[in-house]
Amino acid sequence: MSPALHTRPKTPAKPRFCYICCGTVPRRYKYCARCYEHLDQRKETQAHILAMKAAWDPIAKGFRCYYTGVLLELYDLSNPWYITFDHRIPGKIGDLVVCAAWVNSMKTQLSEEEFKAVIMEFARCKQAGEPFNLAIAKFKYWRGPALPKPPKTASLTNLRLPKVGDCMICSARTYPYSPFCPPCRNTIGSHENRKEAVAAMLASWDPTRKAFICYLTGLRLERSDRKSPILSTFDHRLPKTPGTLRMAAAFANEMKTALSEDEFWLVVEELAHHFQTGEAFNKDIIKFAYWKGFLMARRRAMRARRLAAKARRV
Repeated sequence: MSPALHTRPKTPAKPRFCYICCGTVPRRYKYCARCYEHLDQRKETQAHILAMKAAWDPIAKGFRCYYTGVLLELYDLSNPWYITFDHRIPGKIGDLVVCAAWVNSMKTQLSEEEFKAVIMEFARCKQAGEPFNLAIAKFKYWRGPALPKPPKTASLTNLRLPKVGDCMICSARTYPYSPFCPPCRNTIGSHENRKEAVAAMLASWDPTRKAFICYLTGLRLERSDRKSPILSTFDHRLPKTPGTLRMAAAFANEMKTALSEDEFWLVVEELAHHFQTGEAFNKDIIKFAYWKGFLMARRRAMRARRLAAKARRV
């Protein structure tokens, strides 16, 4: 008798399912290709898995943003709704949620509670026309923005020099043969275009309060403490558009990211409405006209830092 007659029939292999989205996967795999692409296998892997499981919507077959509830983009890196991971408390290992790239950028160095409180306060200020109340958030995890160093080749020789002793901006005592006082000089040096910086400082100076005023919050700006959330910084009302430079508090500048002023207020009002009522976030209210350019600029800056670090090692 042929030995083939005595062999047992092969039983079909049991289907395997993705640990995150429950989709079918090949043998010896735990995750489908879609989920595996967004997992960080080097650090906080378990936290990434739990965050993705919590964000998965089995009906819509996609991941939803933790803060807005909108379905996220999985493949287009330049999309503002691209899937990212955010620490609910900055720096706390294992406390991750899934959110959109623009929300992650807007949240900056705030905890979840601080972020929601700041958004609600921004919306109140816009509606009431009152200054921002800084006491609503402690900014416990704020470490300050990464301010660029002033360029070495920049000069002020083409500016008209006033009399020694009268700052061109605040009328304080100046350096000898300089048109600016020491604090104004240091502030101007943090921006690459000094002419534009001077114009922005003149537009933001309040002679009555004798301080620079943030154009977004109405707060009096700090000029010396670099770790303060209200440190004076420069922000374009229209990103990367000459002639639109203004002075803003560091935390407001970081939260505005690559949004125009009008887009920022639209997003703030919609987020505040979503947090307060729980209704769906309307993603069609904003076009993110400047987002792609912001991403490209940030990638160029990161590449420049990597090359500089490599050159130092060599």
